[in-house]
Amino acid sequence: MKVLGKKIRERRKEKKLSQIGLAEGICTQATVSKIENKNRCESLDVFSSICSKLGLSVFECLEETYEQEIDRILTNVEYLCEQVRHREAYELIYQYNLEGKFISQTTKIKFLYYRGLTSLLGKSKYEEAKKYLSQGVNIEKQLNIYNILSMNAIGILYQLQENWQQAKVYNEKAYKMVLDFPDDELPAIACKLFYNLAKYYSAVRDYERSIFLCDEGIRLSKKEHTIFGLDVLLYEKAYNEFYLYGTTESYKFAYYFSEFANREGMKKFLEKEFKKYNIELERQVYYYHSTCY
Repeated sequence: MKVLGKKIRERRKEKKLSQIGLAEGICTQATVSKIENKNRCESLDVFSSICSKLGLSVFECLEETYEQEIDRILTNVEYLCEQVRHREAYELIYQYNLEGKFISQTTKIKFLYYRGLTSLLGKSKYEEAKKYLSQGVNIEKQLNIYNILSMNAIGILYQLQENWQQAKVYNEKAYKMVLDFPDDELPAIACKLFYNLAKYYSAVRDYERSIFLCDEGIRLSKKEHTIFGLDVLLYEKAYNEFYLYGTTESYKFAYYFSEFANREGMKKFLEKEFKKYNIELERQVYYYHSTCY
């Protein structure tokens, strides 16, 4: 197995041990030399004993595999996308290529989704985005949430191009896929999918379906104990209920939540909406709710 020989050597010297001293009772001096100079150790038991003697964890001394590196990069990319920093995310991910690499299907689908999404929203490279997203959609052996997000992202691509006929095709497919997905296996990021689909159906004036999707996203955020993206789900629900029923209660709730969660951008946007539609806030009601435990 591949190990971080440099880390072993540095800790050994910190402890003022020779290679022979480190090897004593564990292995030969030649084995320690191979670890430090060639970054190889054929026995996990031996390597575990060496790490223990040096006060190190085995896991922090194993060389990162390419898939582990990709997983780490994807965590950073996902965070940047959540912050709507798609251009930065693109600059981080575009340097990587999975061609010829042994990568699990799950990681590959996730990579293709973010590679396509950042090309679309970070660089407006429509053809490049479609290429990667389509690859993710076509991996059907192991369906996961990123297949569905890729399908939805192609729909968003066509929306941005104002090709509503094709946008309908891909959003309808994503809608069916998420409804067929096992409810107890939906991860928190599916809240983003529910919002994207709700926004699409709102744009085509299918307000009832949009409200249903918002409710599904809100329910999932509660189950997963997350408030990320909850402000936009609450707003989208309020917008659709206002257009469908003429009610304003959800608008007010969305505002109170944005104030509570310090979503200043959403709060200011809602204040403009209130002026536009002559909606008045009930400040005393809000004060009561905000001071209750």
